[in-house]
Amino acid sequence: MRATVLGSGQDGGLPQAAATHENDRAARDGLILERTASSVLVELAGRRILLDVTPDFRIQWWAQTALPDTVVLTHAHMGHYAGLVHFGREAANGSGTECFASAPMLEFLQANAPWRQLFETGNLVPVAESPSIRLIPVPHRAEYTDTVAVSVDSRLLYLPDIDNWDLWPDAAAVIAGHEIALLDATFWSADEVRDARNVPHPPVIDTVERFAGLDTRIILTHLNHTNPCCDPTSPESGRVVEAGFEIAYDGMVIDL
Repeated sequence: MRATVLGSGQDGGLPQAAATHENDRAARDGLILERTASSVLVELAGRRILLDVTPDFRIQWWAQTALPDTVVLTHAHMGHYAGLVHFGREAANGSGTECFASAPMLEFLQANAPWRQLFETGNLVPVAESPSIRLIPVPHRAEYTDTVAVSVDSRLLYLPDIDNWDLWPDAAAVIAGHEIALLDATFWSADEVRDARNVPHPPVIDTVERFAGLDTRIILTHLNHTNPCCDPTSPESGRVVEAGFEIAYDGMVIDL
């Protein structure tokens, strides 16, 4: 199995539109790497499985000559499913691509335009299960649907969004049950957002301290444009690496 990190940023990417944070300026000036929205391509047993379909799908998929066999969606926040528009007749015009998600997510897509049309035309085919893929419910803002983490072959865990580790008592056990885990690293601290109650995410340092003792290879992803870990030379990035964790970047290849 091979996994490629197609995107490692929060939904808006880096640089984010109209943003003036020092990270956005640095990315525009080429001083740090740009980041597209969080997404992972998994190649397993001859299948191409795309975890989350982002607004940056066209950029992330530019070198590919065929659409994925299966797309797996974690939830209905903008950065995780909006790229489905590229599967329609106006763009790549896919045919029969499997769409695997939770029941509430599939119901949301099939009930609302423009996503409904993708299923009506057969560009996407809803599936209730997919080989080697397991969906694990996690606590995250349920504005439209629930949220899940994705376990692939019980070896790779993809969990780009969660509100708080305390709300998920099984977190350590689930992470420890995988060889590799890509985990939510949206914010370094709550100071990066005006009201952390409206957009809760576990601070990176909390994630590092909680799971430092696990044997699992942990890679942090879904970095907000304000996160100092976007800069690999920052002291914060140094703390993450010193603790034995890794920070995802666009194009990162993971062989299992």
